[in-house]
Amino acid sequence: MLFRSFRPILVLCAVAHAAGSSGQAATILIDGRFDDWSPALNTYTEPAESIAGIDLLSMQVTNDQDFLYVKVVLDTPIDLEDQLVPHRLMLYIDADDNAATGFPAQTGFGSELGIRFNQFLAYYDVVPSSQVSLDDLQLLAEPVVTSTTFELAIPRNVVPDGVNPLFQGPSIKLLFKELDSGDVMPNPGSTFTHVFDNTPLPALAPISLSREQAGDIRIAAYNVLSDGFNSSGRVDDLEEVVTALAPDIIGFSECFNTATGTVKGYLDTWLPTGLPGGWQVVKDEDLIVASRWPILNSWTHLYREFPVLVDLPAAYGTDLLFTAAHLLCCSNDAGRQDQVDSYVAFMHDAITAGGLIDLPANTPFVYAGDLNLVGDAAQLNTLLTGAISDVGTYGPGGAYDWDGSAVTDNICRHTHANAAYTWRNDNGSYTPGRLDYILHSDAVLALRKSFTLRTEVMPPAELVQWGLGANATTNASDHFPVVADFAVPQVNLAITALLDGPLAGTLMQDHLRQNGLLPLQEPYTAIGHFLSEGTGSTLDPALLSVTGPGAPVDWVVVELRDAVVPTTVVAARPALLLRDGSVVPPFGTGSLGFAQAAGSYHVALRHRNHLGVMTAVPLLLSATSTVLDLSDPGTATHGVEAQKDVGGRMALWAGDVSGDGSLRYTGSGNDRDLILGRIGGVVVTGTAAGYFQEDVDLDGVVRYTGAGNDRDRLLQNVGGVVPTSTRTGQLP
Repeated sequence: MLFRSFRPILVLCAVAHAAGSSGQAATILIDGRFDDWSPALNTYTEPAESIAGIDLLSMQVTNDQDFLYVKVVLDTPIDLEDQLVPHRLMLYIDADDNAATGFPAQTGFGSELGIRFNQFLAYYDVVPSSQVSLDDLQLLAEPVVTSTTFELAIPRNVVPDGVNPLFQGPSIKLLFKELDSGDVMPNPGSTFTHVFDNTPLPALAPISLSREQAGDIRIAAYNVLSDGFNSSGRVDDLEEVVTALAPDIIGFSECFNTATGTVKGYLDTWLPTGLPGGWQVVKDEDLIVASRWPILNSWTHLYREFPVLVDLPAAYGTDLLFTAAHLLCCSNDAGRQDQVDSYVAFMHDAITAGGLIDLPANTPFVYAGDLNLVGDAAQLNTLLTGAISDVGTYGPGGAYDWDGSAVTDNICRHTHANAAYTWRNDNGSYTPGRLDYILHSDAVLALRKSFTLRTEVMPPAELVQWGLGANATTNASDHFPVVADFAVPQVNLAITALLDGPLAGTLMQDHLRQNGLLPLQEPYTAIGHFLSEGTGSTLDPALLSVTGPGAPVDWVVVELRDAVVPTTVVAARPALLLRDGSVVPPFGTGSLGFAQAAGSYHVALRHRNHLGVMTAVPLLLSATSTVLDLSDPGTATHGVEAQKDVGGRMALWAGDVSGDGSLRYTGSGNDRDLILGRIGGVVVTGTAAGYFQEDVDLDGVVRYTGAGNDRDRLLQNVGGVVPTSTRTGQLP
């Protein structure tokens, strides 16, 4: 290996000790959020020290079959690939875990790869040595705005110089150094090793391009690169992309010299609306907004932000304010800040009486487009929280969602990859980044799904299904379209409930999550359970790394039933049950919304191997979230002993293995025999690990005898004394 003499060699103490080791394998979503980094992953924490300048605090490392993932935490926010905050952060990788080869970045450390983030390059110290670009590394890094924490991904099969593969052995060492402050991590005398864990992980759950429900409102944003609709060489690819997405409302940017008639003509041909007048298309500066439905009004006073009011069909009971945005580019943080300040001021005008615009209370709104957020994170913070910077010009600001909370930033993951970047230029300096956003009012809109379409990562069968070429998105633009499907819920519920099976003390156990058995996709469609909304819902993979009271336990179904005839299920949707009893949407937070008219409903909760429960009386539900605590003994439920009293809290009865609405220990159709059958039906001491209906206590293992067996729980719940007893569920 060759060394570069022109880079400083550190003279450090000769005695070193190792830190780090193999950690559990994990697939990390590179999206600039970090809740999928479990504390159990391979971690190095820097000892407390006094540093003049940027202080390196900690790092984590994991891998899956395809990528090495690294997370680094600093004490000072920086922009990783720019100098908004001066820094010279470097990551060294001893890729062959051999101190005698590569660049001697530290005693006991021979670096084959030294990444200099703010110069967009890496030193590849193999024979022959070379400089390579970050694109040669296929490096992914998020966020691309200022932060104290960054996550990186490097493909395990990368060949940076086109000749020498980077990773060839079972282990590597990692070292961060901030050249300005002089801080290194690990400190001199230590090394940090990662042993690749080659445990196969489940395939990433794909996101279908189809809508979950026909009535969902699909909104998209798409930078079509330099008047793409005017380019004969790209318009066919744009047709494939837009046709596959089939949006209801879409904001196009970089349409500087594109006429609205051009866009309308294409859309009327590609996606006929069947409505009088066809597509409605309006323009301001480089922004074009197209809607299947009438556009009632638009406002052109904001710079490169274009709000329009869409007349939704009567079934939705509301209009929708959509703002297309294309914020100023690159180093113009001050210009972007002025733009987002002005938008927040516009929204405060919209939600209060008087001024330029008055929206009826609870009018949904969405803000989407190429926001060019590549510098100061303050601009995104302003959009989310309403914190205006220039209060002298734009007023005090503050939260502007209808419930006084922050606006939601939707992470639009690639449909078939664990990344969320929306811009990529393999011939430029910067790594791919998340520049395109969809923000929405979560107080009055329920997100069904969101995604980024990048055809280059889709399997051939999916491409054929949707009429897409393998390189359609790259041919069409350097940006990828972002998409979100919304329901306009007229009713919202904040439910708390407990399952007897996993309940231990004040919290339920989350063994299914811990053992990697909790399915990413709701399981109820597969077993024939009726769902009117949310069919095929997938949970946010980041939830699988959440621990504590907010960790997911299992999927449940929530039903709205007719107020007069409670046997009639009006709506049913899957949800996640967390350890503390919270019942939440699949993305893990907030109340559960139903696209139903406000009114009175019985509310029922069901689980695949527990007896269901329903409210004794109808509840008046509305857009304002109604609180329902089914674990409270004071909450009246339908029938007699509909739930089990566990230490003064109510929980659904465990043991309905057959799913027939009753618990039976003996006799025809009993649940006990199913438990025995799952473990083989002969050797009663056998076990079966997996996501099984016979796993009554949800610990991930079916047991017929011994400690923690599932048979005993069933016997206890039918009475515990007379095995011929049965317990009948109280759902009508």
